[in-house]
Amino acid sequence: MFPEKAGDLIAAQFRAAARLGIRMHASRGSMDLSKKDGGLPPDSVVQTIDRILQDSERLVKVWHDDGKYSMRQVALAPCSPFSVTGDLMRESARLARSLGVRLHTHLAETRDEEEFTLSKFGMRPLEYMQSLGWLGSDVWFAHGIHFNDEELRLLAETGTGVAHCPISNMKLSSGVCRVPEMLKLGVPLGLGVDGSASNDGSNLLEEMRVSYLLHRLTYSRSAPTGYDILKIATRGSARLLGRTDIGYLAPGMAADLFLISLTRLSLVGAQFDPKSVLGTVGFKGPVDYTIVNGKPVVQNGELVTIDEKEIAAKSNEAVRRYLHR
Repeated sequence: MFPEKAGDLIAAQFRAAARLGIRMHASRGSMDLSKKDGGLPPDSVVQTIDRILQDSERLVKVWHDDGKYSMRQVALAPCSPFSVTGDLMRESARLARSLGVRLHTHLAETRDEEEFTLSKFGMRPLEYMQSLGWLGSDVWFAHGIHFNDEELRLLAETGTGVAHCPISNMKLSSGVCRVPEMLKLGVPLGLGVDGSASNDGSNLLEEMRVSYLLHRLTYSRSAPTGYDILKIATRGSARLLGRTDIGYLAPGMAADLFLISLTRLSLVGAQFDPKSVLGTVGFKGPVDYTIVNGKPVVQNGELVTIDEKEIAAKSNEAVRRYLHR
């Protein structure tokens, strides 16, 4: 969201990422369909199409780096069919492709969304997005829960990706993404946390264990293994971002990795199946070491690029002020 007078939020996020030493892909969100026009968001957070497109182009030109081992990239991300007009969806796709950046939105998260697009456009959510030019290997959707068999095949055929967000989906009672079928069909699949409004912890390590267990509720032999979940979270997520230089370890790939000591009692035996352990046993962190682009960011479980305790104290104070306005 981009409320009035909020300032250049994405610039602030990129500066913070640089200070931390982490790789960041920012999605320039947008909403132009307010409550008074039949959408969900209040007027205070919607913008005109012209303003959205102008700012999106500015952000790409200022911040997007498509070089190898890039530390910052930008995607265009109109929010969802509930809060965005078809015109904004079409124009965002046109602009993104002219600038060579990716497209992202939330889709097929709830049955309410399906009813909304059927009543408003006479189409199911994916059919609606297809009519707007939103299918292809440069597109990924968050959630993707309520796709039917034909739609899953269409995603696979077009290389359109899905970011699986199991904890958010459970918290909001949205449903269960059809991950086993997606894997079988070859739908590009990554792992996400959605956002702080629907995932209080935003912990990708926890997301891996939850995803592993969730799909064993309804599947057995076809459920993803612990190693499948690891590949979804790493290689799969990198694919959604259009990256061929991150996502796994090999000569010529970016030196992005994290290390977890197996001397913990909770991880006894993990050395005999390390590829599966984050899904099957789970580990919430903190990890012992994190290396990003060859440089240490976490050592012995502590951030080394910033004072974590100072940031936590300042953040708690900001929350306190907000709650007592």
